[in-house]
Amino acid sequence: MAKDDKKEEKKKLAFDYRSSRFFALLFPAVYLIAIAIFSITYSIIPGPEFLILAFLIYAAYNKTTWRFLKDWLPFITVFTSYEIMRGIVGGVITQEVCHLGPYILEMGIFNNQLPSILLQSAIRFPILDYAGAAFYSLHFFAPTIFAYILWRVSPPNYWKYTVAFGICTYTALITFLFYPVAPPWIQDPNVLRILTESVDASLGIPVYRTMFDFLSPNRFAAFPSMHSALPFLISLFAIRIWKKKALPVLIFPIGVWFSAVYLGEHYVVDVLGGIAYALLAFVAVEKLLPLLTKKNGLFRKYLPQLKPTEKQSAKEEEKISDLRSEFKTGEC
Repeated sequence: MAKDDKKEEKKKLAFDYRSSRFFALLFPAVYLIAIAIFSITYSIIPGPEFLILAFLIYAAYNKTTWRFLKDWLPFITVFTSYEIMRGIVGGVITQEVCHLGPYILEMGIFNNQLPSILLQSAIRFPILDYAGAAFYSLHFFAPTIFAYILWRVSPPNYWKYTVAFGICTYTALITFLFYPVAPPWIQDPNVLRILTESVDASLGIPVYRTMFDFLSPNRFAAFPSMHSALPFLISLFAIRIWKKKALPVLIFPIGVWFSAVYLGEHYVVDVLGGIAYALLAFVAVEKLLPLLTKKNGLFRKYLPQLKPTEKQSAKEEEKISDLRSEFKTGEC
C-alpha cells in the first residue's frame, strides 16, 4: 500500500505537458503579451472581450487543453480580426461621408422627433441610466461567455454559433465600410450621450469616456447595431437548444435594445437592422449551411459536425448540470 501511495504521489508531481499548470499559465500569458504588443503598436486599449479570452483559456486547461486550443482558434480569429478591421474602417470614415437614411427615416416615423430624445425627456431617471449602462456593457462579455458554455455542453452548436457569429459580424463590417451612419448623439446635439455625460459624472470616474476614447471604436458604425444583433443571436441559439427553459434569456436582448436607444447610442432603425442581421446569420447556419455540407465535399471535409447526434443531445443535459456545479464550486 505504501508503494502504491508513493507511485500515486509521483504521478501527481510528474511533469505532464498536457496537464501541467505551467502551460495553464503559459498560454494565457502568451496571449496577453500578444495583445499588449498589438495595443502598444496601435496605441489602443484592448476591450474586455479580448481580456476575458485569457481567463477562459486558463479555465479550460485540463485534459482537453489541446482540443480547446484547436476548437477556439476559429472563434478567436473571427473575433479579433473583426475588432481589428472595425478599427481600421473607423479610421478612414468621416462624418462627411455618413449616410442620413436612418436619421431621416426615424424623423419621418416619429413626427420629426428622435426616439432617443423622446425617451430621455419622458422617462429619464438615474436608475434607468445605470440599468441601461449595465445592459449595454454586457455586449462586451456575453458573446464569448456564451460561446464557452456551448463549447462545454454542446460542441456542434458551438460550431454553428461560431459560424453565425462570423457571418453576422463580417456582414456588418462590410455595411460599416459602404454605408457608414453616425449615431444619434453625433447627428443631433439635443441627444444626450448618457454613458459619458451622466453615468461617468455620477460615478466620478470617466469609465465610458476612457473606453470610447482609447478603444479606438468606429464612431460611424451605428447601422446595424451590433449591440442589438449579438444578444439576439445568443437568444436565438439558446431558445433553439433549450426551448422554453431559455425564454428568460430574452430579457437580455430586449434590455439592450431599449438601452441602445435610451442612451442615445442608436436609432430604432439601427436596432431593427441588428435584429435582421442576427436573424439572417442564424437562418443561414440552420438552413443553408446543412445544405452546403451535403452538396459540397469541401464543406463536409473542413466544417465540423453541425448536427448533434442523439447521444450528444442526451449528454447535453448532463453537461449543463455539471457546468452549473463547476461554476458554483469555482472549479471551472
